[in-house]
Amino acid sequence: MFNTLFQKIFQSKTIKDFLIYGVGQGINILSPLLITPYLIYTCGLEKLGVIAIGQSLAYILIVIVDYSSFIIGVKETAINRDNTKVLESTFVTNYTAKLFLVIIVLFFILMLVSFVPYFKSIGIMIIYSVAIIIGQSINPTWFLQGIENFKWITTINVLAKIIYFIGVFLCISSVNDYIYANLWLGLGTIIANAIGFIWIVKTYNFSFNTINKQEVIKLLKRDFTFCISQLFFAIRNYSSVIIISFFAGDLIAGKFKVIEQIINFFRTYLQLFFKFSYSYVCFAIDKSINSGLLLWKKFNGFNLIFTSILLIIVGVFSFWILKFFRVEANHIKQLEIYLHIALLIPFLIGFTLPLEQLIFSLNKNKQYIRTTIIMTCFNIVTMSLVMKFYGLKEAFIILILTEAILIVIYLIVLKHYFSKEIR
Repeated sequence: MFNTLFQKIFQSKTIKDFLIYGVGQGINILSPLLITPYLIYTCGLEKLGVIAIGQSLAYILIVIVDYSSFIIGVKETAINRDNTKVLESTFVTNYTAKLFLVIIVLFFILMLVSFVPYFKSIGIMIIYSVAIIIGQSINPTWFLQGIENFKWITTINVLAKIIYFIGVFLCISSVNDYIYANLWLGLGTIIANAIGFIWIVKTYNFSFNTINKQEVIKLLKRDFTFCISQLFFAIRNYSSVIIISFFAGDLIAGKFKVIEQIINFFRTYLQLFFKFSYSYVCFAIDKSINSGLLLWKKFNGFNLIFTSILLIIVGVFSFWILKFFRVEANHIKQLEIYLHIALLIPFLIGFTLPLEQLIFSLNKNKQYIRTTIIMTCFNIVTMSLVMKFYGLKEAFIILILTEAILIVIYLIVLKHYFSKEIR
């Protein structure tokens, strides 16, 4: 009986894909947990706060370069996976747009470090963090997700992290070397993504001689509001450490980063699971809403249970986890309280991301855009007020409140699809 069950499981293409995908994403998720303790030990909490600012700014601006490729691009690739001409058009159009967008982003960063005193003071770190943005502009995993080639996604992720590890452990040996952390993160992604990009072009025989300027302009116009919403989403996710550093200093930002790194372990895992299952859900919903919803429930229901178990384990062993991060003894008790509160954030994300996946699959982009912009403004204003008049504990409560409000809004938007009539 059990042999038959195991045979069915491992003969399933979806399970095989997930296991292959999981290897690369496991390294993706675990790498910050391995790198961060070393950076704290070598550079200290304060410099970790500065590194976090460079990364956060890069991750926010990456959204402009990605534009709509990781949502709409994946969906278009998944639906047209058997049509080579459409795949070539989608690939070439998206990368032509990315080249134009990365030039704009680089110019913006140059202006930022030249004329804004706050960023000018850490200008070298910001400039080195540009490597992360360049690497992401080459990133072909959106296309690979659409065609469900998880072997190459894993290859790219593993290679990028190996280069990152080697660079950090060999080149960062003193406090002043902290400026190279983001540079090596970027160099790893540039090299690995470039290899993946070249493989796709050669395998599918894509040619950039087929560039259609009108298609590029059409994409930029069509998905502009969606990109803006994703930019607001990124600001909501990554701006907290910048706000905290601005109001409370780099040391407090470093403390926040330690907790955020643990929370981001779950956030990253949930986002990666979102990406893995998104093409499957899109394809199923395109064929039938009912079967698509059923698949969506299976994917995300089991995943939420698994995530909840992991969160409980982290809560129980929180003291030893903070010791692993090399947090000084006089900070551990305080950070342990913050961590227990903050663990509610990824639990709620376990609801918001699946609901967003459904919203994208059902073409509810307008509602998503409005919601994202409003909630980002709410998050920035409340976070700024809290850090000016209170502290980190209240900052984590604001992040929890934001996720809870999002769940309520998404359920209202999707209420019709959960009704008895649709079932």
